Amino acid sequence: MKILVVNQHYWPENFRVTEICEALAARGHQVTALVGLPNYPTGVIPEEYRRFRNRRQEKGGVQIRRCMEIGRRPGKVGLAVNYVSYMTSATLKALFMKKDFDVIYSFSTSPVLMSLPGAVLKLVTGKPYVIYVLDIWPACLAAMNVPPESFFYRFMGKVSKWIYKRANVLLYSSKRFQQYMQQVHGISMPDEHYMPQFADEVFEGGLPAVTHSDEKHLMFAGNIGKMQNVEVLLRAAAILKSEPVHWDIVGDGTSLEACKALAEELALGEKVTFHGRKPLEEMPRYYAMADAMLVSMRDHISVNDTLPGKVQSYMAAGKPVLGSIGGETAYVVENARCGFCAPPDDPEAFAQVVRRFLAAPETHRELGENGRSHYAAYFTKQYHIDKLEKLLKVLSGKE
Repeated sequence: MKILVVNQHYWPENFRVTEICEALAARGHQVTALVGLPNYPTGVIPEEYRRFRNRRQEKGGVQIRRCMEIGRRPGKVGLAVNYVSYMTSATLKALFMKKDFDVIYSFSTSPVLMSLPGAVLKLVTGKPYVIYVLDIWPACLAAMNVPPESFFYRFMGKVSKWIYKRANVLLYSSKRFQQYMQQVHGISMPDEHYMPQFADEVFEGGLPAVTHSDEKHLMFAGNIGKMQNVEVLLRAAAILKSEPVHWDIVGDGTSLEACKALAEELALGEKVTFHGRKPLEEMPRYYAMADAMLVSMRDHISVNDTLPGKVQSYMAAGKPVLGSIGGETAYVVENARCGFCAPPDDPEAFAQVVRRFLAAPETHRELGENGRSHYAAYFTKQYHIDKLEKLLKVLSGKE
């Protein structure tokens, strides 16, 4: 097959779409990725990608075609400029590129606009189009405090529906998306198109051995943005200041400085360490330090209905999961019996979850093993790629 992949984010940014593309290429398919310039999450485009350099690359058997993109900036306007710059340049590039591909695939994180170039190509070429839905729109706008009754929200609702309806198939990463898509967009997503994310391969081979201290280490790893609500973890840390717990925050994002300021305000001192953003290949070493991994999200339908990819990584690594989160994630953690979750946005409730974890150290190994077993049964990369490859073959007539 000749597969055109449309996604704003790609290597060296840490998104699973890179692994998906390279896995398909390794199976003998010709994969071209139409992507933006790396700048997530800092907004800084590396020097080697400026002034029209490295617009055509090859990595892991994938042909990479990079479009013009303005780096992310803080605030709604700065993000909007970033999103629209990729959408516009990718649409134009798509219209003028060679159209000998058999199928179009979009890895659709926020915003839904990054899938617009694929929708336009579907109209122009009639080639089958698959969107893998990881965030639901326009619900994500409400989570960013855009009022549902506003013109922009209603406009984006129409745009979202138009894009989703262009797809031959909507794959989806959370079963809770089904109800939303049916009620809001009148789109039915059958059970067989449910396809959860998988963990990064670096966590599948086990973790390095480390020496653990008397303190329990609780670790958050990933993007530190508004929706992740890492602040609730820090407020719980303040409540638990007398407990033998150290809090490790690994990652970067638009809320990092605010979180550092809050830690100082709460006088957390040496109880919390901000490690910054680390390369993916170094993450097993950090995971190995942790006695449990943390996940937090704000209380809103657009995030409650998602299952953050980090949860699969936590489970693959065999680490207990403690969450300040509801919806799909709380359901998966409970069903897998790999940890405990508190309702989102409630530091005291999350502090109680941590106390429950600390009170039963004899269960920690079992929680981690349960998560690893659940991951092996439902969330492996091979299962994901096998299912995706079969679907693309059927749609493109190459089966």
